[in-house]
Amino acid sequence: MALFLLVACSTEESADSAAVATLTPFDAHDLDAPRDDDDPYPERSAILSGSEDEYDWAVLRGWVKVGAPDIWPVLTDPDVGVNRRDVASWTVAELDDGDVDAAYVVTEVVEDPITVDFDLTWRHDQADDPANGSVSVWSKTGGTEFISDISGSIVATGHDDVVDFLVVFHLATVDSGPAEAEEFVTDFYASVLAAAHGEPLPTYE
Repeated sequence: MALFLLVACSTEESADSAAVATLTPFDAHDLDAPRDDDDPYPERSAILSGSEDEYDWAVLRGWVKVGAPDIWPVLTDPDVGVNRRDVASWTVAELDDGDVDAAYVVTEVVEDPITVDFDLTWRHDQADDPANGSVSVWSKTGGTEFISDISGSIVATGHDDVVDFLVVFHLATVDSGPAEAEEFVTDFYASVLAAAHGEPLPTYE
């Protein structure tokens, strides 16, 4: 991913930060999960991307071949959601939030070419019925003014022994575009698959 974290188009707080409070999934643009003739739940993804006036976006939808109970610890693992292409280090602070099942702030540090840091607040709500979909939402809530918007949502819906994983990502900086948003959701899905199957998270040079 290009060093999109270092240049911003605005110093205003992200308009999507309200999603952190409301746990509202972002628009998925009617993207369907992929299916194959010999496998209705292939462990691969479909992607859409585009641009709005205020941000670029990408949507990824794919299958994860684990049961619904096994996807919850993956969704709530802060390391899974970190952009390891650009982030040099990160710390996690748990939040005491009685309105959701899990909440925390991840402070991420980028060191190239200058050192900046920013906070991403994550909130997760586990569905009582896996078929209704567990929801996760995150947004930039503090830190460097070089970033206008980094935010997203996840809906993970259980079907027998497979999970329908849907992630929507919004990104707003001067030099980013849909390609950078696509790269992030692709990496995110790779991390989810690795964590779900007990494998090391991907790393990037």
